[in-house]
Amino acid sequence: MKSASPLALAAAALLSGCAAPGPFPSLAPREAERVYAAGDPLQVLPEAPDRAGLAGQVAAFAAAAGAGESAFNTAIAAARPLVSRAGGSGSESWVAAQEAVSRVEAARAATSKAAADLDQFAAAEAQKGPVSTADYQLLTEALVRIGGVANRQQEAVDRLRTSLSGG
Repeated sequence: MKSASPLALAAAALLSGCAAPGPFPSLAPREAERVYAAGDPLQVLPEAPDRAGLAGQVAAFAAAAGAGESAFNTAIAAARPLVSRAGGSGSESWVAAQEAVSRVEAARAATSKAAADLDQFAAAEAQKGPVSTADYQLLTEALVRIGGVANRQQEAVDRLRTSLSGG
């Protein structure tokens, strides 16, 4: 039987300590994921009163998404010509295009955050009980609209990346 070399044992001992100590984030589903897992969590009760402040909150999420969309549109307009003119991988023009795509991804963050925050807000509202028909409409339309913008932005970033990689 062959024994392990001292070098292999030393490497194994050193590598066993590579994980950073401390608390790790839970892999359990987040509250919004749990609430949405069963489908549309919002229950409508036509005679329920409109919730105070709900329309203002939804408007704030929409404004944040709108600002994110504006920043994204500016960044992608600047990135497209750089990507279309990019040379081979590692060239100066390719690096400039990569940086432009990174700026597009950074600009996309505001819309993604607004969509995620709205999802969380809607899940929290669902936990409070049935909503009025008007509140339901407001929330679902905002979820669809802002989620659609975030998805279109991701698709545009994916197309830029694919174009830049030559695929």
